[in-house]
Amino acid sequence: MILAGVKVLELGAGAAGPVATKVLAEHGARVVRIESAGRPDFLRTLFLRQNEHGLDGSPMYVLLNPNKECVSLNLKKPEAVDLVKRLVEWADVVCENFAPGVMGRFGLDAALLREIKPQLIVASGCLFGQTGPQRSYPGFGGQGSAIAGFNHLTGWPDREPHGPYATITDSLSPRYVAVAILAALLHRRRTGEGSTIDLSQIESGVYSLSELVVRWSAAGDSVGRAGNSSETCAPHGVYPCAGDDRWIAIAVEDDEQWSALVGEMRSPELADLDRFAERAAVDTRLSAWTAEQEPHALMARLQGAGVPAGVVQNTRDLLDDPQLAQRGHWVPLRHHPLGEMPFERAGFRLSESAGGLERPGPNLGEHNRAVLGGILGLSDAEIDRLIADEVVS
Repeated sequence: MILAGVKVLELGAGAAGPVATKVLAEHGARVVRIESAGRPDFLRTLFLRQNEHGLDGSPMYVLLNPNKECVSLNLKKPEAVDLVKRLVEWADVVCENFAPGVMGRFGLDAALLREIKPQLIVASGCLFGQTGPQRSYPGFGGQGSAIAGFNHLTGWPDREPHGPYATITDSLSPRYVAVAILAALLHRRRTGEGSTIDLSQIESGVYSLSELVVRWSAAGDSVGRAGNSSETCAPHGVYPCAGDDRWIAIAVEDDEQWSALVGEMRSPELADLDRFAERAAVDTRLSAWTAEQEPHALMARLQGAGVPAGVVQNTRDLLDDPQLAQRGHWVPLRHHPLGEMPFERAGFRLSESAGGLERPGPNLGEHNRAVLGGILGLSDAEIDRLIADEVVS
């Protein structure tokens, strides 16, 4: 694998850090997570009351952390911090996504880590970044999507903003973190120099909407909520299909596609209609037609005619999707105690180094002895003493 031999030490919680290191682990990096039973990753506590397996029973945590190892250290104990520093000497990369100041309170801030190992790559990915007047605000992608401008764009023009599904900056930012780490590894290979990476989730979100900023700065054009309508396509929307809560997205870009759609509808009287000026009428006629069609069959039919169309797929559709199956997107792995689950590959494949998923996300402290003994050389008796002293906890 292309990242075989790269050693990553991960601290933090949630999705923003783990998704970045998941990409590295999938392509051969050895990723060791530092966690604590006293203050576990909050993903481990999701639906804690409803599951019978405690901190090892969260599917979300398990799915976001495949191929990784977990060591449970109580960082309130100085001896645990010393163990982390020894692991820093082993690592090539330290990745963390705590709010600014947390690593410093542990005695593990980036400057100190780089003193321990100057060629180290330290990557931080918090909401606002490590500098600026709002750097200390600890938040999640829900706030991030609003502050970065996504919510202003999502929804209907006559209604309140609606944020995009889930925590979008938590999903966007780790992709940038992973690429920045890879760039820093390449830089170190060329120069021997380490790097400190300071990524702001807000800024990565704003960057993803840069076209809107350019439009405003160039022409004072403020883009707002427009529902499903498009400036360049008509019809453009999501239309009902036969079945329970079944829908299809259709986007007509030009007159040739419009003619093809009208032909499929067997409605030649629509051909000369101004599809932009008469959006509402077109959507009404199109909805009445699609409502009688099975969504996947209709998608195939429209695509075959040259009309851009896609089923609004639910979770079951995704798991059964033949395109995803052919590319090996879903990888079944068995986790104890949750059983077999479908894990997701990253959306890219390297021709000479395919990567892969071999193990589910780790249980809390599952690799204490493998890491403390195998990497740091501690004996079983020393590890037993650390457990008794609640250093390993």
